Amino acid sequence: MKRMICILLTILVCSAPVFAAEVDEYAATEGMGRSWYQGYEPVIRSNRMTIHLPLKAEGFVGDIRVSIALEDPNVYLLAAEPKEVTVSEKNGVYPVKLTLSLQKDRRSGDYPAVITIKNGEKVETLPWLIRIRDGYGSHETLEPQILEVQGALDIGSEGGLRLTIGNPTATLAMTDAELTVTDASGEVLMSGSDRFEVPDILPGKQETVTVPMTILGDASIRVHTLKVELRYRVLDAEQTWTESFTVPVTQAIRLEQGGVTMPDAIAGELADMSLPLMNMGRGELSNVLVTLEMDGVADAQSVLVGTLLPGETKQAKLTFTPGLDSVGHHTGTVTITCEDAYGNTDTQTLEVSLNIDEPLPAAEAPEQEAEKKPGAGTIALIVLSVALATALVIQSIVLTGKIHKLEEDRL
Repeated sequence: MKRMICILLTILVCSAPVFAAEVDEYAATEGMGRSWYQGYEPVIRSNRMTIHLPLKAEGFVGDIRVSIALEDPNVYLLAAEPKEVTVSEKNGVYPVKLTLSLQKDRRSGDYPAVITIKNGEKVETLPWLIRIRDGYGSHETLEPQILEVQGALDIGSEGGLRLTIGNPTATLAMTDAELTVTDASGEVLMSGSDRFEVPDILPGKQETVTVPMTILGDASIRVHTLKVELRYRVLDAEQTWTESFTVPVTQAIRLEQGGVTMPDAIAGELADMSLPLMNMGRGELSNVLVTLEMDGVADAQSVLVGTLLPGETKQAKLTFTPGLDSVGHHTGTVTITCEDAYGNTDTQTLEVSLNIDEPLPAAEAPEQEAEKKPGAGTIALIVLSVALATALVIQSIVLTGKIHKLEEDRL
C-alpha cells in the first residue's frame, strides 16, 4: 500500500521540472487527515471516490481549474464524467478536491488517468493513477513480457544484461518487483546480489533495467540459456513469473599479426607480400581478409585467409606488379578484417612502404668477339677429340706388332 502511494507521488513530484504544478506531499489540507508523505489514501464511499491534492502551482495567478479524466475513455470505471473544480490558493497551496462517481460493478485495478490544470491561457497536465481495491476481481492477468534483451557478456569480465520488461495489461500495475538471473552452468552470475529491484511498471508501460553480471574466466564461449525469475505484486498480492532466453558469452577477438614481409625496394619485377596471422582467442574466427592498398603501385588487392581456429596460424600471401610509371617511394596500408561466430568484427591496419627503382638495362655480348673466342665448351670438345685420336693410333700400333709376331711364330 505504501509503495503504491509512492508511485502516485513519484508520477507527480518527479515531473516537477517539466510541469509548473506539483503535489506538496507534506501538506495536509482540510479533509485529508494526513499528508501524502504520512500515508494519505483517497477514500471510496457509496461508489464515490474523493481525492485530495494539495497542489503547488508556481507562476500561476489567481484561481486554477482542475479536472481528471481516464487516459483511455473506453475503460469501464466511471459512472459519470468528473466535473471540473475551481480552486483558490490557501496557505501557499491549492487545496484541490476531486470527486469521482464509480460504476457499482466496477473491477479492482489501477487505472491510468490525466489531471488537467488550467490558469488563464496556461494549461498543465499531470499523470495520475486511480487505484480501485473494493471492486470485483480483475478480468486481466498480469504476465510480464521481456521485450528486448541486450548485453555484452565477455569471459572474465563484468558485464551488464539490459532487459526491457513490459506490462501488457490495461488496468494492473506491477509493484515491488525484484528479479533474479541464473545460468544452469554457473558460469554467468549476478554481481553483488542475487536480487535486482525493478521500478514499478504501470499498465501499458515498460521499463528498461541493466542487471550487473559477472562472467567467469573459464566460461564456455557459446550461447548460454539464462533464466529470469520475477517476483512482484499485483492488486497487493504477490506473484512469480519465469522465462528463459539465450545470450552469447564471447571473448574479445584476439587476432595477432606477425608483421608484413615484403622487399624494401624492387626494380620493375613482381613483388611478394606475406603476413602471418594467429588466432590467440578461444573462439573461431571467420572471413579473415587481408587487403593491400598502395597508390601508384598496385590497385587494392585482397587475399581471403578464411577461417582461423583457436590457436591456429595461417599465412596471408599475395603478389603484385608495380606500374610502369611508379618509380619512387610509395606508402600504403595493409588492412586485416575478421569476424567471430556472433557477428562481432575486428579491423587492424598496418603501414607499409616500398621503393620502386629504375629497371637495370639488359647486358649484351658483341657478336664478333663471340666468333673469335671459342667458348669453354668448344675447347673442351677439341681436347677430348685429340685425346681419343691419339689413343686409337697407339692401340692400332700395338695390335699391328702383335699380329707380326704371331705370323713369325707360325713360320
